[in-house]
Amino acid sequence: MPEITTSEQLAQRALDVDVIDNAQLQSVWSELGSTTAPLAAFQQVLLRRELLTQYQLERLMKAESRSGFYYGPYKVLYCVGAGTFARVYRASHRETGKIYAVKVLRSSLSNPKGIHPKTHKSLKPYIDLFRREGEFGMKLKHPNIVEIHEVYSQGLTHYIVMDFVEGRNLREFYRARRRFDPLEAAEIMAGVMAGLTYALQQGVTHRDLKMSNVLVSSEGQAKLVDFGLAGVQGSTEAEAEGFSRRTIDYAGLERATGCKQDDERTDIFFAGTIFYQMLTAHPALPDNRDRAQAGKARYQDIKPILELVPTLPLPFTMVVNKALEFDPEKRYQTPGDMLVDLKLAIKRVKGAKEGKAGGQELHSNEGLDEQGQPRKLMIVEADVKMQDMLRELFKKNGYRVLVSSDPDRALTRFFQDPQAADIVLMTTGSNGRAALDAFNRFGQEPATRDLPAVLLLDQSHHHWAELAKAGEHRVIAKMPIKMRELREALVEATRKKVS
Repeated sequence: MPEITTSEQLAQRALDVDVIDNAQLQSVWSELGSTTAPLAAFQQVLLRRELLTQYQLERLMKAESRSGFYYGPYKVLYCVGAGTFARVYRASHRETGKIYAVKVLRSSLSNPKGIHPKTHKSLKPYIDLFRREGEFGMKLKHPNIVEIHEVYSQGLTHYIVMDFVEGRNLREFYRARRRFDPLEAAEIMAGVMAGLTYALQQGVTHRDLKMSNVLVSSEGQAKLVDFGLAGVQGSTEAEAEGFSRRTIDYAGLERATGCKQDDERTDIFFAGTIFYQMLTAHPALPDNRDRAQAGKARYQDIKPILELVPTLPLPFTMVVNKALEFDPEKRYQTPGDMLVDLKLAIKRVKGAKEGKAGGQELHSNEGLDEQGQPRKLMIVEADVKMQDMLRELFKKNGYRVLVSSDPDRALTRFFQDPQAADIVLMTTGSNGRAALDAFNRFGQEPATRDLPAVLLLDQSHHHWAELAKAGEHRVIAKMPIKMRELREALVEATRKKVS
């Protein structure tokens, strides 16, 4: 294309690529008084009236090809981020004017039959992974996850359309702020874990957790983006590692700990590294180039957080330490477990700030055994909100809480491990008759008949009390019930078993 030297040439090119229309152009000519106005003056009016963005103007002036101004009906306004594999643009919909973020696979990777000029490898795996990122992301509708609206992958063009979040990613906030206020960092992490919890309920893990993939809105809400390798089964490890440097860390940790590729506890570890860095202004993992050969030491030799910041609130320290456990069995087992502890830690720290003695009034030792160790309480409940409420309630009171959504699966766990839990709470609200039947079987099977158990009957199931096989250490409770009364039911069952 010829170089642009006049206002008329710039106007014609802008019309050709459809970033302005003739009516808009005529209003500019009217203001300038002539189509032969100086090029600089023409540019200034276009920018001042917001008919063009600086990005669009620079692209027009560079005499580049006519592509790149639109992706489908989305008009590119400017670039908001660029990575090795894709660029992200702020764009407006041609008809509605609504603003979106459009993530576009780089042209060097977008030829499905092509070969990368530097690596000489097929580009198809990158296209497949990019497309699957969007397809998995479209399943996820949650306040702490950036919503994806459209995935386009045809020929040489591949893009994903998602909500545009007014704000910055966490890495940008970190560069500007370094250490975060502990409460602010914890609130951000609670949002991250809420998003991960929801995603896992849909069968999706993230596999690319890092600061740049956590957006923080102008209201301070954390939103996860780029579930780039979420649950990608069938992709080889080499493909995955080529897609993101972080995935090398994921693969290295999984090799070192013997975890499968999509284990949710790996996401938890890297959530812990983000929390650690926000609280200390130091990365948990050194950013060395040969991380693929670093081995176990890379993940084990993390400097204790209190050595870096001795004044950190202990509740947050405990959450970080558990998230960063090298042994996955000692780590939080689900994002929901970490979320509950985060919420409790936030409440305790806020309570301490308000002069409530660290929120100690919320706790008791009823969940501890005679040796002062937490009793293992298994909650059998399918409703996620109810799970979270009960988990938080009993963790506050000293129990180690396990959750099972399926009564039959809970019983199977005891056949496999008679020490799976010290006491069981079953609810009929979501599991219905299956919970009653399982409660009765627990009272009959040799592996579980001596186990303290509580059956919580929903209001509509009170008549089942006659069918439940109760006993000294097998207690029936009924909804509605105060939380203190439910706690007392567990204590009663345990006390009678001990006596």
